[in-house]
Amino acid sequence: MQENANKRDSKIVIIMAIILVIAVIGVTGYILKETGVLFKSDNKTEEKETGNEVENKNTTEEKKEEESIPNNNTAVQPLDVTKCLNRNGYTFANPTDVQGNYGISMNINSDKKSITLNIDWNVFGPISGLDAYAPSVLTYQITGFTKEIKEVFIGDVGQDAMGITLFYLMTDGTVEYTPMFVSKTDTQNNSYYEINYTYDTSADGKLSSQRFETKGMIPGVEQVEKLYIADQSYGIGSAKTTLGAKKDGSFYDLSIING
Repeated sequence: MQENANKRDSKIVIIMAIILVIAVIGVTGYILKETGVLFKSDNKTEEKETGNEVENKNTTEEKKEEESIPNNNTAVQPLDVTKCLNRNGYTFANPTDVQGNYGISMNINSDKKSITLNIDWNVFGPISGLDAYAPSVLTYQITGFTKEIKEVFIGDVGQDAMGITLFYLMTDGTVEYTPMFVSKTDTQNNSYYEINYTYDTSADGKLSSQRFETKGMIPGVEQVEKLYIADQSYGIGSAKTTLGAKKDGSFYDLSIING
């Protein structure tokens, strides 16, 4: 009897000891967890992940800032009046991208291959030197283009109003043009100017409408980005001209259309 009682007491002691050890381990683990000693490697991983997010965010922001900075290699440079590509001995000054003010305005049509030209004859009439004209605003079409038009520009290539010329910058960087006036010679061999109309006739040969046409591409002029009016000098002579500028600031003198 006594031996059995001793065995039972020994088992109880062992069980209580095991329970006590488990309790101590649990309390110790809880304390260590709360103080951050345990699971430290997980915190490091979390911190590393958070650090990567911040680093990625900073990298993205820096990339956006770099993209917002203009690339000087692709920007159009200011016009350099010393870099004429097709005239030797000429000097140029006072360039401006402001178009001529002659009572003329142009708008590219939706097809990109024709233009609506508006002429205010109250302004253009006296400039033209015509004896008679209708004192009103009339609308004309400019046709004959085979390529798309990027910009239109009312320029000058001469010493008086007879040099007023319409320029068209095409999407491929070439330039086309239409003089507003055309030189004629009468039977007495006297020179005079007329408006450079193209006349359309009906089937019975009667005049049906007036319009203007492009005279085509200016030879040797390419990769033009912008148009300017400027003063041109050669020796003691001077005149107005229109310049076609390239991206690097060099330019063509478009008065070559006069020979």
